[in-house]
Amino acid sequence: MKRFENYLGNIDHLVSSSPKGEKKGDDYIHPALKNMGSVTIIVIREAIAPVVFRNEEQEITDIEIGEEAYVRAVPNKFKYPEKGRGLQILRAYGVGGRLPQNKTFLRKSEKPSDAFDMNTLVFGDSTMHDNRVLPVRAAVNYSDGLSLLPKHLCVDETFHNRAMEDGTLFDAETGENSVSLFSRHFITPGTLMVQVLSTRGKVLPSEGLDHLLLSMGIAGLYGGQTSTTGVNIRSRIAGVYGAKFERAETSPYEIVKSLRDTDVDKKDGDAVIQAIHTMMAEVHEASMDAEAVGDYQKTLVEQFEKDDPALTEKYEQAAPKVAELFDSWFGTGKKK
Repeated sequence: MKRFENYLGNIDHLVSSSPKGEKKGDDYIHPALKNMGSVTIIVIREAIAPVVFRNEEQEITDIEIGEEAYVRAVPNKFKYPEKGRGLQILRAYGVGGRLPQNKTFLRKSEKPSDAFDMNTLVFGDSTMHDNRVLPVRAAVNYSDGLSLLPKHLCVDETFHNRAMEDGTLFDAETGENSVSLFSRHFITPGTLMVQVLSTRGKVLPSEGLDHLLLSMGIAGLYGGQTSTTGVNIRSRIAGVYGAKFERAETSPYEIVKSLRDTDVDKKDGDAVIQAIHTMMAEVHEASMDAEAVGDYQKTLVEQFEKDDPALTEKYEQAAPKVAELFDSWFGTGKKK
């Protein structure tokens, strides 16, 4: 990952200050100023069991691209479980994750770093503290996840009923047959979706990038009704790319359109990943292919599973530096 250092932030320089008055030392503290640099991670999400991405309607959510409807998973469908996994990682190392996800709360006597941690830096968060809103914008942005094939080719449905314990539809309490009949719409196993994760402005240090890759893991439970489907998504990184500016070609909508015009098999993960990497490597200053980043991510996962002291030390060393950022920024600490 050293090839991306010029496009990432520095864990030792997360905080800066600027003058607010004529007197010497009359400064205010803020996060380090943004600079030119962007890192983009293109992820292929493969359905390995039925997946349900929906809203209030029972149908799978979609969006039209070039007169065809494609499956669309809004960013939080993937971000939420990965943010949660990040909290669990910090708890395992004892360096964060003190509060439940989306329930961040600070007492008046507490410091921002009592709630904000590496996960906050990567995924963002906000809370109230002594009548002030403390907002932290995510260093990593998640795009929509889009199917590579039109919706009608990768969605199916099954018909269900809620039967009684005796296996019939007769409800002994009401003396009537149950009318609890419904259809379950789902994304079929084998469907490939593309999603783009990006960070810009050099606000994410390399330690944060490692935390993101580890939080993504290799597979997990995404969407609704996971008590029925179990682990249902395998995540494969097509490549990591660095440049001073983001490229329009990295939009998942542009990727879907680019692949649509090729003869690449949209259900062949290896072929799709190769095609995407070929397109992206040409328009970025630095790149890392799927095999290399896959090995790197696998090493992180193995280090975590085996309690590798090197990874433990990395998290323990980063924690106070991230804490200093939040305490200094929100006025309870001092910039060294």
